[in-house]
Amino acid sequence: MRQSLVLTLLSLLCAAPALAQTAPGLDPALVRDQTSRLAAAVLGQICLINIGDSAGTLASAAPGGEFGFIDVPADVSAALLGERSGSVRVLRRAGLGAITLVVTQDGQCSVLAEFADPAALRRYLVAMVERGGLKDGGLLQPLDSRETEGMTLTDYALNPTGWFAKILAKRFGGDGSAPVAMMTLVSPPGRSAMEAVLSVRLVRDGK
Repeated sequence: MRQSLVLTLLSLLCAAPALAQTAPGLDPALVRDQTSRLAAAVLGQICLINIGDSAGTLASAAPGGEFGFIDVPADVSAALLGERSGSVRVLRRAGLGAITLVVTQDGQCSVLAEFADPAALRRYLVAMVERGGLKDGGLLQPLDSRETEGMTLTDYALNPTGWFAKILAKRFGGDGSAPVAMMTLVSPPGRSAMEAVLSVRLVRDGK
């Protein structure tokens, strides 16, 4: 299962078309930092909160909603989904890179960031759990970080607690404490049209 997820992340990076360009004259480091911040927020407020509920995920990313996602052209959606069924939406903020949401019917939720920095992603993911929208709802544990094919791949486990565990208990049964697997894959600048993929899935029975 994990190898399949890694291959999926790699395929998303390879298939991702260029969807936006950063505004000229902006500090590239600042753009990567702030795009990483936005990607972490989307992962938390859309993918994590609604994990296992594809309808809820898409409702949170509805066109005209809080974030301002829009549907992508059919050819872009087909390129990112491949043979899988699902939905693709994109978010653009002035001066930042595009943020693309890929939600598949097999329950995986991925966020693609046009610009990203591995250290910034980790910092904002931790902040999202400790001080942001998931505060008191889980404990984030970085498991491993390594280079694969020239990219930085990082594994995390989010152990639900408190209010978030109660939500998952109602959704899936049990006590809601099954860990959520999170992965980030970041490519060097200029290598891919989208520099990062953040992905989440629910771990069940150790798989």
